[in-house]
Amino acid sequence: MKFLAPKTPLLLACFISLLPLLSGCSLLFVAKGGTRYIKERQAKAPEASSLEKEMSGPVVVEYKVREGDSFQDISGMYYGTTDKAKAIARYNRLSWKRNPKAGKILKIVNPSQFPDANAPRPAKAPPAITAPFGTGTSPGTPTPTPQMIPKTEKIPRPTANNAFAPGEKLKFEIRALSVLGGYATMEVGDYLDYNGRPCAPITVKANSVFPFTSIYPVHDVQWTYFDAVNFLPWKFENDIHEGNYNSHNLERFDPLKHKVVRLHNDDAPVTMDMAPFSQDIISCFYYFRLLPVEEGKTYDIPTVSGGKNYHLYVTVVKRETITVPAGTFDCFQIKPLIKSETVFRNNEQIDLWVTADPTHMPVKIKSGIVIGSIDVDLLEATLPRQQASAH
Repeated sequence: MKFLAPKTPLLLACFISLLPLLSGCSLLFVAKGGTRYIKERQAKAPEASSLEKEMSGPVVVEYKVREGDSFQDISGMYYGTTDKAKAIARYNRLSWKRNPKAGKILKIVNPSQFPDANAPRPAKAPPAITAPFGTGTSPGTPTPTPQMIPKTEKIPRPTANNAFAPGEKLKFEIRALSVLGGYATMEVGDYLDYNGRPCAPITVKANSVFPFTSIYPVHDVQWTYFDAVNFLPWKFENDIHEGNYNSHNLERFDPLKHKVVRLHNDDAPVTMDMAPFSQDIISCFYYFRLLPVEEGKTYDIPTVSGGKNYHLYVTVVKRETITVPAGTFDCFQIKPLIKSETVFRNNEQIDLWVTADPTHMPVKIKSGIVIGSIDVDLLEATLPRQQASAH
């Protein structure tokens, strides 16, 4: 699954994109293509107070009115329906029968969707429709059907991490049409302090190998600082080098104010609103690993990437046994569906397999392409000792 890096295939960007080496510790080594366990350097994350209460309050965002905007247009942007037009006008002490003046700053309370940074606004208000989650449509966009919109169940946010810890390093081989194209790693580093919060630094890398390096060289590195108490990101950064394409992104999250500031290459910083408890394209997968995954259920994870807000829906399709170079595992097959405002996408036909134990370790990713498939298989796993009993 790609969690929406600029050009990286969906499967590599978030789950490797939807994707800590140890010095001086004892190792129990199993041959290449297997698993090794290490003694934990840090059994528990540093203690810190939870900020969930502060993050859970009412969300109030500001919108600067553009020429020609009506309250119906603005209602469509933030709620997916025109039904909230009167409420927006009333909250801002204005008449909903008149268009607000261009340049006017309106306060929007508890929006259900968050427009992308610098996104063009619809010329006309989207019509109100009856559909799950109050979803509306933009002009020219087909009305989502109930079958397109997954039914999700609200579950409490996790309060403990029993899935991964510093020292976990997963290495994958990437094959296109059965030919080895490169390797990818996912690594959890030692806990560190970031702006007063204990965070686990998580790094995802992808590199091509010969002969692909001579045709389309790839060297991608992505980092996230994942809060060890509230399980959300404070900073995301990536360096993307794919063929002749080069890009650097830095996203600083403020989950207390529901804001994210993005710096892309040498462009001016862009500040945008985001949904409460939003994840980045790497942290969303590690957050998913903390959830009580069950067959048949769909999970909704708000995600921000590249100046866009998304709903990432992850459906647990079935349970099955999967064999990869690292071994044979009892797994859940999961499938992502991405919704940006009212647009649904799953063009890459991506499937991901994670272990059915509490670690939900990724084992395999398969993405369909026009003439075959791309397979990302777990080659080697280095795991903290606490994960040994789970496997």
